[in-house]
Amino acid sequence: MYIKKMKQKKTEEKSTIEQEQFDEIYMERALLLAQKAYPAPNPQVGAVLVRDGKIIGEGYHTKAGESHAEINALKDAEKRKILPDGATLYVTLEPCCHLGKTSPCVDALVVEGIKRVVIGCIDQNYLVNGEGIMALLHAGISVNIGILGKKCSALYKHFFHVQKYKRSYVTLKSAITLDAKISITPEKQTVISSLESRYRSHELRKEHDAVLVGIGTVLADNPQLSCRIHCNRQPTPVILDSFLRISPEARVLQNQKTIIATTYYADKKKLSLLKKNGYRIIITNGKKVDIVALLRQLPNYGILSVLVEGGAHVNASFLEDNAVDHFCLFIAPKLFGKGVPLFKATKVFRKNGIALKNVVYRQTGTDICVEGDV
Repeated sequence: MYIKKMKQKKTEEKSTIEQEQFDEIYMERALLLAQKAYPAPNPQVGAVLVRDGKIIGEGYHTKAGESHAEINALKDAEKRKILPDGATLYVTLEPCCHLGKTSPCVDALVVEGIKRVVIGCIDQNYLVNGEGIMALLHAGISVNIGILGKKCSALYKHFFHVQKYKRSYVTLKSAITLDAKISITPEKQTVISSLESRYRSHELRKEHDAVLVGIGTVLADNPQLSCRIHCNRQPTPVILDSFLRISPEARVLQNQKTIIATTYYADKKKLSLLKKNGYRIIITNGKKVDIVALLRQLPNYGILSVLVEGGAHVNASFLEDNAVDHFCLFIAPKLFGKGVPLFKATKVFRKNGIALKNVVYRQTGTDICVEGDV
């Protein structure tokens, strides 16, 4: 009897391991689907329907206000003329259970007879946050949570940040010398970092929804703020320009999606002209752009994450407003002596300084890249 129980236990363990391996394979597919579209401010979600070891339907959330990934997977099964009754659904994020712009996904899963739902991670949106899972369980549907959980959570890092803090996630990136200078003179850009570091900088642009600079950088360098490596979508340029000093001929204005953050002290004629030409303008109170107010508005434009590539004044402003979540600094083996510092004098450093956590060091060409969370 004891030997029989041991054999049965080993068989069950083997079956569990095999099931986990299958779950990971289908969740990987769901993750790939999730990355095909960007429905901001909604999260990227992918879903795969499986029955008898075969994919019978799949889909992803293409656009805010339209069908969610789960519904698109059910529709795909319908197109294939396959009933989803008894199938397992793999989805990267917890299905919703509330009525928004679309009907609750949980209700559709119950109606279609889905028997098991495998979820990558729990949705931290206060409207969901475990309620979708409870609704599935109450309907008698088996639920597994956390398959490829780290990968799924990483996909929603910026979305979860917006849900928690009600503002876009901010990475401050800069190339500096050993004596913490970002340029020899304010008027002209100085090449500091290696080719490998500059490639990594474009990878960072690819990973963020927007690239932000101040008007000083626009006037000095006339940048396009585009990503020059292959990417599915270009980041949105965001310009801090309190008095609208930007030239209508600036290269960054070649991008119609460019957002200009300004104040009520801006040049009224130029403001009217920019609006007439279709540029998106965000106006905040005060004589200089209110950083936090801007970051709270950007998710409405589909911007969940911002890469700040500013000068000394912009960098200091973000620090003083406690609006930096992550640092990425490329430290080059150079010394400038006199020059433009990474930060304009700021009260932040006269208190307790700033300690980074989860710090990672890597070599990029001749430079050292230091990344860490605030």
